[in-house]
Amino acid sequence: MNKARFALGFSIYATLQALSVGARADNQLWVTTDRTDRHTCPSIECGVAGRLMFREGVEVLEKKGNWVRITKAYSASCVGGKSEYVKDGNDFCTSANGIKDGRFAEWVQTKDLSGNRPEDPAEGASGDDALIKGSDDYRIHKTLFAKAARQLINDGTCTEGDFQEMGGWMASTNRGTGMYFTYCGGMTLSNKVYLDAKSGKTSR
Repeated sequence: MNKARFALGFSIYATLQALSVGARADNQLWVTTDRTDRHTCPSIECGVAGRLMFREGVEVLEKKGNWVRITKAYSASCVGGKSEYVKDGNDFCTSANGIKDGRFAEWVQTKDLSGNRPEDPAEGASGDDALIKGSDDYRIHKTLFAKAARQLINDGTCTEGDFQEMGGWMASTNRGTGMYFTYCGGMTLSNKVYLDAKSGKTSR
């Protein structure tokens, strides 16, 4: 009898877990554009706290018109009436900007999202392309990324192992659009190498 009760209880638990996973899967959306802005409220007039990259996934917590909320509210780090977390646009700590009681949540436009994850453009990558297949914006700058990586390897600045460990080039959040970085010789500031996608030049 006890075994039967245990089996029944486990069966119910397993069913609830499966339903929970299914619910999370239904709320999962994927970025289909190269970039999509993370706004402080469901309007393009609101500040931009950051960006999501192509193929990144988000969990939908709330829908409002053509927008979805993807985070819970968190501190806006307001100093002097402005948020230190807003990177572009309106950074005022006001309710009109989605910042209430010093907190805000992030919103993304649904036009840049899909229930189906886009195919991985690095699938089947080989040679130098395989060294940088985990790069941000791989599908845009694949040739440039591979060329820069090979030059750094050939001149002894980096090794293939460095790129295998990092996965490639990451978009820089503090040096502006078109700037990427990787680490060669260890993940410290002195080992950080930048790549300017516009000029193709690398620098420390």
